[in-house]
Amino acid sequence: MKQENCVFCKIINKELPCYKVYEDDLVLAFLSIGPASLGHTLVIPKEHYENIFDIEEEALKRIAEVSKKIAIQMKNNLEDVYGITIFQSNGRTAEQEVMHYHMHVIPRRESDNFRINSCLKSIKLEDNQFKSILDKIRL
Repeated sequence: MKQENCVFCKIINKELPCYKVYEDDLVLAFLSIGPASLGHTLVIPKEHYENIFDIEEEALKRIAEVSKKIAIQMKNNLEDVYGITIFQSNGRTAEQEVMHYHMHVIPRRESDNFRINSCLKSIKLEDNQFKSILDKIRL
């Protein structure tokens, strides 16, 4: 279902233009207008889902499949691409800016300045803290 003020819904409905990389019945992939590197692509469901907590499994699977295909195309066909970063954020605290589920597929070059690991903070945990967390999230 379309959300009135959602920029991605407007792209899906052709109210806003995009540089389309891929489209099928469930997903749309297009170049980011604020890329972290040349070729940065967003893969989104055509149905509006805000985040990982409400997206349907079929759409999520298709996004993963399409992301992999795009990553392979990037690695094989873009100059100086030796790796791919794929990530997705959920909620404002996680720095999700557009509240429509989306996967980032970012081609990586030795010369880019995009650094994921420098953003990750390492905290020290005791054994009992690991066990407490496991008790809460283990499937």
